[in-house]
Amino acid sequence: MRSFRLITLLTFCALLLGACSIYRVDVQQGNVITAKELAELHPGMDELQVHTILGSPLLQDPWHPHQWVYVYSFKPAYGATEVRKVLVLFDKSGKLISVQGDVRSITPPTATTTS
Repeated sequence: MRSFRLITLLTFCALLLGACSIYRVDVQQGNVITAKELAELHPGMDELQVHTILGSPLLQDPWHPHQWVYVYSFKPAYGATEVRKVLVLFDKSGKLISVQGDVRSITPPTATTTS
């Protein structure tokens, strides 16, 4: 009888401790900008065309209205946070001047085989 209580107590404690595990989720925030979308941009495009391709910018500085900032961050459940930033610059007339920043392609490059 005494061993049954001990086994029951140990089983209960094991189940109780097993229920204490923490579930963490991956967190994505911001604008996901791909290399394909950036390839569609070219100098001379107006703000509406850029907005159609990239979407609304995350940040629009009121002191620099011709500068749009697209920021994306990814925090995996267990790991370091990855942050990417794309800066889109327009001239005074609203035409695209340049695109700066870091974006990685969605799919990894395919390996080439030699015969």
